[in-house]
Amino acid sequence: MQRALSGVLVLVQLFDLVIHLATDQIEPLRITANVVILLWLVVMALGKTGQRTALLSAAAIGVYLLLNLIFLVLEGVTNPAQGDALRTTLFVLVGVTVILSIWLAYRLVPKSSELS
Repeated sequence: MQRALSGVLVLVQLFDLVIHLATDQIEPLRITANVVILLWLVVMALGKTGQRTALLSAAAIGVYLLLNLIFLVLEGVTNPAQGDALRTTLFVLVGVTVILSIWLAYRLVPKSSELS
């Protein structure tokens, strides 16, 4: 299940990156947020985080959310390039990423019985 969740998260991040490139809307904050999740997935795949898994997971998800919130504060919840339409794709992709990331983090964090 962890591999499937990780795979879906990678696909969501790559899809988001491709959208930025294909629509010529290079948004550094959003792209950086995608890279944060991808780097977190790589670190988790290496499996050497031990008891720091929860902290690293929370940090990655938190930074991802923070970068996207800063983007919304700076750029607004509507997209002028699309006739001031609501940034629906952003909300969907961020929502899916956060939900799947929390689910994956929960599955990755060693339970107290596994630590002893």
